Amino acid sequence: MCSFSSHPRYTPRGTPISAPLREHVELLCLDAGNTILFLDHARVAAVLTSAGLCANATSVERAEGQTKRLYEDGSLLNPTWCEQNTPGAVSWARLHATLMHCAGCPVPRLPELLDALWTEHRKRNLYHLVPQGLANALLRLRTRGVQVAVVSNSEGTLEELLDSLGLVFDTVIDSGRVGVEKPEPRIFELALERTHTTADHALHLGDSFPADIVGARLAHLRAALIDPFGHLAGRHPDVPRVPGVVEVAEQLGHAKPTPS
Repeated sequence: MCSFSSHPRYTPRGTPISAPLREHVELLCLDAGNTILFLDHARVAAVLTSAGLCANATSVERAEGQTKRLYEDGSLLNPTWCEQNTPGAVSWARLHATLMHCAGCPVPRLPELLDALWTEHRKRNLYHLVPQGLANALLRLRTRGVQVAVVSNSEGTLEELLDSLGLVFDTVIDSGRVGVEKPEPRIFELALERTHTTADHALHLGDSFPADIVGARLAHLRAALIDPFGHLAGRHPDVPRVPGVVEVAEQLGHAKPTPS
């Protein structure tokens, strides 16, 4: 497992999560990308530099933030490319084409670079950096009786990736396998059904306002935003924010059990 805890801007704080988020949680529901599995900015930069473009991990991280804001504004690019009919690849391509363009890739070269990035992604998932202590924090939480689910817009191979990283969950809802994507409430409902949990006893954490916060709210789950790089600073002041999954899991693990 590749873990990290010292990224210059990945700095979980000790601020307690609020009582409305913490109380009566029987299911912790998690996004995957940039929530439990973080993008390897250096690998994306390597693909860009191998194509003769000027990029580094810092510029890719900055471009990722621009991409998130464009996603919220409905302005993602949608180029034609070789793998566009591959299950799960449409959303992936729109996000990563926009990211690469924000990092300096000219629009005419996006199909070529998408093919190269997809090849690299299939060799080893670009989202593979795991916050230090995540596996143990989730294990302790599950031992205390709180179920943990992953709900992700992914390409159909997420469960195998999580297994390879030693991360164990009660259920994994991968849009590439179930045929529905966030923010559709149905994908959250599948997690509730599989864990026999009601929406009022579930908390969802994710890094995307349109997919995670809007989707969870449509399904009547509590939701909080994870934004460790400050990409969405100043946006969505009404949305609770938490430092990261590890800290939330640790605090929920010490919460008093729900009275029977």
